[in-house]
Amino acid sequence: MLSEAKSVRQQVLQSSLLIAVLVGGVAFVRTLLDAIDLEAWRTAGATVTLYGGFVVLFFAKRLPYRIRALGFLGLLYVIGVVTLLLAGYLAAPVLILACQSVLASVLFRRRVTLIVLGLNLATLLAVGAVLSTGVVVVETTTFYDPAGFMNWIRVATIFAVFCGIAVVSVDVVTNHLNQSLRDQAELIENLKGAMQLSDESERQRRAAESRLRDSTSPKA
Repeated sequence: MLSEAKSVRQQVLQSSLLIAVLVGGVAFVRTLLDAIDLEAWRTAGATVTLYGGFVVLFFAKRLPYRIRALGFLGLLYVIGVVTLLLAGYLAAPVLILACQSVLASVLFRRRVTLIVLGLNLATLLAVGAVLSTGVVVVETTTFYDPAGFMNWIRVATIFAVFCGIAVVSVDVVTNHLNQSLRDQAELIENLKGAMQLSDESERQRRAAESRLRDSTSPKA
């Protein structure tokens, strides 16, 4: 049972990394081009580094599961924090952290999930405090100018990536549970059939013994 659970988690991790690499590549390219156009070199460097991290984790299948899973959650966390600091309070950064929390609940057990959830809540409050005091000023809000349709494409892509990860995770786990339930139901039916055969064999044995006693008993 433990090996099956581990196999499901590995499948969720690989599928989520695939979504991040393929679909996230659209947001990566657009963000990188905008960063270069605005000469936001730190943003460009961070974008390349983070996306490269997803690519490395996707292909590094020989790494231990725990390292890959923690690395994936760590990248999602960094992206969420960086996006909050660069763009302020938007749906996309919060969605990233929310998806990371959901994914943690699938990839790990309850303790890690509670740690991740608490960390994300504390991070949101901390970033909000930093931005509200003016210590850090949001400078790249042009990336998310609502008047630019390409920016809507970017936000929609981010939404697709992280919602897709959450949906795939839940779908894989649900399918596995359904398959387990079907296997258990089939096992129960097989056990019932075996019990019925056993009862029938016992009934036939008793009938045979009764006929044998009747045939060997002295007649009056």
